[in-house]
Amino acid sequence: MSASISKNMKMFCVSCQRFLQRCNVRRFSDGRGYESTMKGWIRHMRKQKHVNFIQLNDGTGKPAAQIVTSPEICSKDVTEGSCITAYGKYQESIAQEQSVEFLAEEIKVHGPCNMQKYPFQPRKIHSHEHLRQFLHLRPKTALTSAVLRIRNTATMAVHKYFQENGYIFIHTPILSSNDCEGAGQLFTVKVSEKNDDDEKKPIPEFFTSPVFLTVSGQLHLEAIASGISKVYTFSPAFRAERSQTSNHLAEFYMIEAELSFTESLEDIMQVMEGLIKSLTREVMETSADDIRFVHRRNSASSDLLTAIDDMIEKEFIRLPYVEALSIVNQICESPELKWGDDLQRAHEKALVKHCGNVPVFVTDYPEELKPFYARLNEDHKTVAGLDLLIPGVGELCGGTLREERYDLLHQRLKSKNLLSTLSWYLELREFGSCPHGGFGMGFDRYLQFLLGMPSIKDVTAFPRWTGRCQL
Repeated sequence: MSASISKNMKMFCVSCQRFLQRCNVRRFSDGRGYESTMKGWIRHMRKQKHVNFIQLNDGTGKPAAQIVTSPEICSKDVTEGSCITAYGKYQESIAQEQSVEFLAEEIKVHGPCNMQKYPFQPRKIHSHEHLRQFLHLRPKTALTSAVLRIRNTATMAVHKYFQENGYIFIHTPILSSNDCEGAGQLFTVKVSEKNDDDEKKPIPEFFTSPVFLTVSGQLHLEAIASGISKVYTFSPAFRAERSQTSNHLAEFYMIEAELSFTESLEDIMQVMEGLIKSLTREVMETSADDIRFVHRRNSASSDLLTAIDDMIEKEFIRLPYVEALSIVNQICESPELKWGDDLQRAHEKALVKHCGNVPVFVTDYPEELKPFYARLNEDHKTVAGLDLLIPGVGELCGGTLREERYDLLHQRLKSKNLLSTLSWYLELREFGSCPHGGFGMGFDRYLQFLLGMPSIKDVTAFPRWTGRCQL
């Protein structure tokens, strides 16, 4: 771009400048604007006798200029939803709400839109449930495109935090022979093959042992952390939960990290808290316009904005399991919880609300409530495990110190009949093991909180849940 164009672009507002940078600016025309093109999909169109007004959207952000054109150059295919290129120039606008507008002299229609069948009618607010019926089309809507831009910003912010803090990113496998959580909610991988040579001849198994879609990359991260001290992964996970609730998906994304040379849950909590504060601050600053739009669309309350501010500014609360249990029994009318009972989602939300809607770490759970790899505490009743609870969602993260002592881990695996399948995991304790720990965080559930989204199904482009796997 020439120096004269750069100088004149400073006359426009910042949002307009960003939009112009995405356009194909061809040459400086006169003192009023630029000869250029605008490409995208028509979001709104207002027709008058002598002039048409078009709001164009290319999906990368809110449009910065309205297209003004004569009805004569608008063919019958120039409708809401159609894909076009407008040729013309930018000029100063006399409208108070905008500094520039685009005067179109020619419009080329790349793809018309059949408005008789189009499921998203202009200027109509459609429900989340309606949008969900058209997963392949809903990225065209203002709501879904805003959510996906926010998701992109949050994804980059996750990597930014770990990279700036010395972590190495690891691609953990999607196919796995391990049930990390021991919950048994696994998708089993089957190979469908036809033997064309001899139908009676058996087809050999593709793998020599049962294989599943991964529920977590944690065990593989632990293997890496035995040689690289700070690692993380950000990858899909799969759980065959037959749940129709608003905060469960069959396929979702997990942020997981592993730290070597730590013997304190506090070390793990500091990383988790630092990640969430940094992530939230980055998204709220970078995607402010999209956040405001999604909040308005979801009728988010002022309580959500306060909770987001508190998540950034206030220190997270730490509560041992026994204290959390006592508080829940005081504030909830449900049957009294006893030692060894797990907190349900209603208990978690009530506990966070009682603590002023500030995120709460619940630590030192009874041994039977945490997975086999959690490190046994000195009381031999509890383990060094934690959950992070946040407003409106409940559990967001789970973490533990890992049991690095060979004898104790061997005993635990033997009692759960896991010695044969996890012999490699036990072997890590034989060759230079060290105290270590880590955590996992549900990325989609975090976005559900941040956006005030009623259902987790609407924070990802193609949600999968029991009974539904479209496209």
